[in-house]
Amino acid sequence: MTLVGLDTSANGSVTKWLLENSWGEDAGHNGFLTMTDEWFDEYMFRLVVLKKFLSPEALEALKQKPILLPPWDRMF
Repeated sequence: MTLVGLDTSANGSVTKWLLENSWGEDAGHNGFLTMTDEWFDEYMFRLVVLKKFLSPEALEALKQKPILLPPWDRMF
């Protein structure tokens, strides 16, 4: 999936995400899906983001020593 858009509330917080589905136009609505931000908070744990889009705080977190998880960990 590719994040292609978002919807925000009046205060600027994200409420929904628009995704382009990798399964093609037959899945979702012409190949697109809408997910709530709550869904992402609950189920999304792997994401690829270009560094130029990260906040300074997120860039600082990248300097930490990684924690290697065992293969049976649900976050692996």
